[in-house]
Amino acid sequence: MGRIPIISGASLMRSKRITVGQYFIEGLGDTDDAYNYVQDLLIKIGEIVIWFNMLEADIDSILCQYISDRSDQKGLMIVSNMIYATKIDLFEKFTLEFLRYTDHSLDWFPQLMSNLRECGALRNKVVHANWMYTNNDGYTQVKIRFGERGLEHEVTQFTKESMRKIVAKIEEARSQLDYLITEYLS
Repeated sequence: MGRIPIISGASLMRSKRITVGQYFIEGLGDTDDAYNYVQDLLIKIGEIVIWFNMLEADIDSILCQYISDRSDQKGLMIVSNMIYATKIDLFEKFTLEFLRYTDHSLDWFPQLMSNLRECGALRNKVVHANWMYTNNDGYTQVKIRFGERGLEHEVTQFTKESMRKIVAKIEEARSQLDYLITEYLS
């Protein structure tokens, strides 16, 4: 039974829902200072994109190795047009089967999978955020949902600290993957 320390995924950001008014921007708050607020986060936004792309490339590499240990070409033909969530599902299936075949049971593997999925969800919030609709409290419109009250804006509060935690979460997932590869998949 291999063990790897896993940092508990406490909520990294606050989110809430606001009913959509007659017009799209209604209820999103004052956005006059959105540009200035976002300027302070630009470096962190870029950092999240870069670290996440490295995480996704790690997953791609592992999948390519599962598909063929001779060349990455076949694997790349398969994974190149997949979305991240589909890659994670495929990675989970391949890895569970490999671990079963090699008679390994990793009690931390479900948490790794949860972390990988959370990284994808956090990255999506950041890259799909409507940054010019950020209010003075740092809440940014990230999605439109249809909920109990009809159409709702999902808004998330992004801060320098929450963005730093997203980067740390992605780095943690990459470290867990590296441990998995080094200790069990090599």
